[in-house]
Amino acid sequence: SAMALLIGSQVGRPGVLTQCSAEEATELELGIRGLTTYAETLSVYGTEKVFIDGDDTPYSKAFLNSAYASRGLKVRFTSGSGSEVLMGSSEKKSMLYLECRCLFVTKGAGSQGIQNGSVSCIGVTGSVPAGIREVLAENLVAALLGLECASSNDQSFSNSDMRRTARTMLEFLPGTDFIFSGYAAEPNYDNMFAGSNFDAEDFDDYNVLQRDMQVDGGLRPVTEEQVIHVRNKAARAVQAVFRNLGLSPVSDEQVEAVTYAHGSKDTLPRDVTADLAAAEDVLKRGITGIDVVKALAETGFEDVAASVLNMLKQRVAGDYMQTAAILDRDFHVLSGVNTPNDYMGPGTGYRVDGERWEEIKQIPHIINPKDI
Repeated sequence: SAMALLIGSQVGRPGVLTQCSAEEATELELGIRGLTTYAETLSVYGTEKVFIDGDDTPYSKAFLNSAYASRGLKVRFTSGSGSEVLMGSSEKKSMLYLECRCLFVTKGAGSQGIQNGSVSCIGVTGSVPAGIREVLAENLVAALLGLECASSNDQSFSNSDMRRTARTMLEFLPGTDFIFSGYAAEPNYDNMFAGSNFDAEDFDDYNVLQRDMQVDGGLRPVTEEQVIHVRNKAARAVQAVFRNLGLSPVSDEQVEAVTYAHGSKDTLPRDVTADLAAAEDVLKRGITGIDVVKALAETGFEDVAASVLNMLKQRVAGDYMQTAAILDRDFHVLSGVNTPNDYMGPGTGYRVDGERWEEIKQIPHIINPKDI
């Protein structure tokens, strides 16, 4: 999964950051090997008992954060209201108070940012009076502490389209560093995170919301032809790398299927045993990001190889470890250091205009009056 994400993301748009959420030791190893470009889900909690139940302490998380930093890897911690309630040890404290504790632990551990907003515990927070208001408050506290804020909006908490959209608008309109901790790029039935608040079925509506509100929500309209081109090239690149590295084979028929598939129901069966053996082989053989770069270059995907290599170079420079850092398609770092929040009241701060606004406006299903 980590290799497929690394390769596929750079085909779609050079400079995209990817992570592969796994057991913490495995995730650290994938990061050190250069198969991921940032790490997330370093979870922290608001009471000592919940920390201990998770075989953790604030100090172990700080140490893990340092391990990633020593290899030049961007890290984002994870917390969220309701976790202590679910674990049965809230110490009779409010969910917001406990989340504030988590945020100060995150700041103290030296992490540049946090994924918060109840996250996978949204079923608890979203069920109590003013719960969604509390979610917005914990996002605000993260911002006030100068942390990168990925403001959740990931796990589904309601079957009501109105409620899930209303919840997202609280971050969509004022803006956070990342409105979604995870916007599912697959249909709901393929989402292993208990379903996502927004998923592949919502792309068109989300693009219209950006256009309606003149908000840069991170997406852009694309044509079907563009999607097919990127998917096919990414699938062929993964196929070539797997063949070059002697991993479980990907057939031409499987490449064709995933190019046009809506979800896993439209793909061809894989040999799961062979895939699991290949994953173990990657770890045993010590395959790294450089091996992926070589495999791409040797199989004719020089442009993708160059993009993956540029992502690995970021680990040496370290600039993308700054708060709220992302990379543009030319691998220039944009962060809280060189593009700070300069909002000083009405008429100030970031505004969507120019080329980006023109891009957002061009949703594919608009009707040109001249064509009527």
